[in-house]
Parts: sequence; structure tokens; C-alpha cells
Amino acid sequence: MSDQDLVLKVEDLKVHFNIKNKQGGSEVLRAVEGVSFELKQGETLGLVGESGCGKSTTAKAILRLVPSQTGTARLNLAEPGKPSHWVDLLQLKAWDLRECRQSIQMIFQDPYASLNPRMTVGDIIEEPLKIYKRGSSSDRKFQVRSLMEEVGLDPAFIRRYPHEFSGGQRQRIGIARALALNPKVIICDEPVSALDVSIRSQVLNLLRELQEKRGLSYIFIAHDLSVVKRISHRVAVMYLGKIVECAPSDTIYKNPLHPYTQALLSAIPIPNPEIESQRQRIVLEGDLPSPTRERIGCDFSGRCPEVIEGRCTGEIPALIENEKDHSIACFLHES
Repeated sequence: MSDQDLVLKVEDLKVHFNIKNKQGGSEVLRAVEGVSFELKQGETLGLVGESGCGKSTTAKAILRLVPSQTGTARLNLAEPGKPSHWVDLLQLKAWDLRECRQSIQMIFQDPYASLNPRMTVGDIIEEPLKIYKRGSSSDRKFQVRSLMEEVGLDPAFIRRYPHEFSGGQRQRIGIARALALNPKVIICDEPVSALDVSIRSQVLNLLRELQEKRGLSYIFIAHDLSVVKRISHRVAVMYLGKIVECAPSDTIYKNPLHPYTQALLSAIPIPNPEIESQRQRIVLEGDLPSPTRERIGCDFSGRCPEVIEGRCTGEIPALIENEKDHSIACFLHES
């Protein structure tokens, strides 16, 4: 894959937190352990896994909202078709990072908590334009109204406050705010998980329309695999701070190779009672290893139904490309 086709490259990202244990001492929680992936221009990469696997922490580390221990998060600031211009977000000084954040924005999970209740919708969407001194006051007001129309909000509501909107409308406000600076990459941290099922499809359709119109690249974080299937071009599956499988969306859903991915997909309900009653789910046994302890061998070996004793329990599998564009960290598929 040419560097010109890429907009973001994350390599060996590690995020550790010092926490207090029950004895009053401190220990290290390994939230993200060596995550690496690439994001193409105009692509959506779905980041999935069960709660606590490190998805949101990975996103926050890329944006420097939480500190990382090692790794790089390189953003390509060049326009499409122009020579690459890479900067490492994790190494930038404060002022340079502030400038680069115009190109990478975030949509947060909770539309009720991510909007300032004391600001009107117009002020919320205009705030990034003010911070970066984009245009005159009248220019900004015009742009705010245009953004509201683009995300499906009536500009007549520009003076209303967040509490006067529904959850779906509030998330549209968050999307408009993220679009204000015309970014290249938007990180969507479970943007529909707090919404009613009937509203989710509307927001997903909006995100796809905006991607096609603006050429946006998304990192789409979710634990609902049916949602990820609908919007993602590629899917990366995380387990205990590591990516264990990454492939195009169709490949992951039709031919999952990692036992953990297979178990995740078997949990997706099928909206047909006859098929649902006959299919077999893969039920994982055992407990998650503690993220505060040094692990030996594959992190999934204690729950894997196909564990190879000695190999899986004594060696750590690397994430390698098994087939074209299909990477997996599992000794069952070393070839």
C-alpha cells in the first residue's frame, strides 16, 4: 500500500496506567499493548472488542487525551494526490499539536455529556472556528448554519440549548462540531451506542453520506458488531489491549480465523427465529486475564477452545498477514 493512499499510521502503541491495588500499593494496568494499524484516505476502520479491551484508550492516546508509553501515531497532512507530509502526533510540542488537531477530530460516545449545557447550539458548533480564528463573525455564523443543514438540523434552532434536543439530534450537533474545521480523520467513539435503535441507522447513514461527500476517514469504535458491519470497510478486532485479527469487513464476517473473532460473531443475533434457534453459539469459558499482570503466552489461551498446550501458553503470537489484507495473531494459522 502506497504511503500516499494512507492518512494515519499507528505503530506499536502502548498505554499503561499506574493504579492502586487493594493492599494500598501501586501496579501497572496495561490498557493498550503494542497496537499497530493503518487507515486509508476515505476508509472506515472498525475497531471492535468487548468492554475494557482498550478501544477507546487507543483513540484517546492517538489524540493525546491520555499519555502513551511508546509508539507512533503518524498523520499525513498532505492533500490527496500530493506528496506525503507525515507528522507524529505523539511527539509534537503543544503548539504544533494544537495546529494538527484541526485535521483529526473526535465524536464522543455520550451526546448528553459531551455538549456544554450552558452554550447554545450555535456557540457549540462555532467554538472551534473561533479558537482557530476562521473567518469573521458573520462568516462563522453562516458556516454554522450550513453545518447544521448538512447534518440534518434546522438552522432556526441555532439559539436553542442542548437540553432542548433529542439524543439523536444532540449527536448530530457533535458531528457538526467535529466537521467545523474540515478534518481529514474523525474518530467515532461508539457514536450510536447511547441512541435508540430507531435513531442509530439515521446517524450511520449520515456518517456515510458525509464520508462520500467530504472524503473523510473514520476510526469507528463499537462493541455492536452489526453496526460495525454496516459502516466499516475494514475491521480490527481487539482483545486485552492487542489487535488479534484485521481484515476487510466482508472477510471478517464471512471467514473469521481467530477463535475470539469467531466467538464474537457467533453472539450476533439473527432476526429469524428458526435460524436463531438452530445455530450454535461459541460460549467462552474461563475469565479474562488481569491486565495488571505480566502475561506469558497468548492472552486468549485461557479461554480458547482450540488452545495448543505449550505453544499458546508459552509463546506470544505476532500479528502477521496470513492472506492478502488479512492479518491474524494466532498459532493455528501460522502458514
